Amino acid sequence: MMEKTLINELEKQFEKAGFVASGELISDGDLVIPENTLCMHNSFGLMVGVEISEKGEELVGVINQYKENMHSLMRKALLFLENKKGLIVDGYLILIITGEPNENAKKLIREIELDTKVCRKHVVWPKEDRSELDKLQFITVLNLPEPLPSNSGSNVSFELSEKAKVLLDEYKRLGNLDGVLDSIKQGRLNDVN
Repeated sequence: MMEKTLINELEKQFEKAGFVASGELISDGDLVIPENTLCMHNSFGLMVGVEISEKGEELVGVINQYKENMHSLMRKALLFLENKKGLIVDGYLILIITGEPNENAKKLIREIELDTKVCRKHVVWPKEDRSELDKLQFITVLNLPEPLPSNSGSNVSFELSEKAKVLLDEYKRLGNLDGVLDSIKQGRLNDVN
């Protein structure tokens, strides 16, 4: 049985959103996915998640280092997918910390999450009761509705109303909207009032 970790919890969330493992997709791109790093994709997104175990004052430096390393990995992966595979996808970097951050770390996290260069960045951590990861609701790709099947809607034909047909005929006759408005004002198109 697989050990329950925060990265496993994140993986379950992304699987529910239709993501699959990306190892094979980017394996021929000379990219090395670090150990204990989650890399998943779907038709429009590439997600990289990593768990950070440091706490306290060390956390700020470690978060920043992970952000830089993973940011570089995401840049290479997204460029590879676009240039070699012809895929244009959004990138999502998820840093998972093991507990609620202190104030200094929260300031850094806010800066990281506002920086959208290369990819979207999120930092999540367990809720107080450790029941689930907090802040997942802000990762938009996890909260998209199920796509509708392509044949879900019935074909509906569109037809103009009689009033719209009169206006369109007048526009075709005069060639401009000002003329149509004048015709209405002068009462020549009484059917549309």
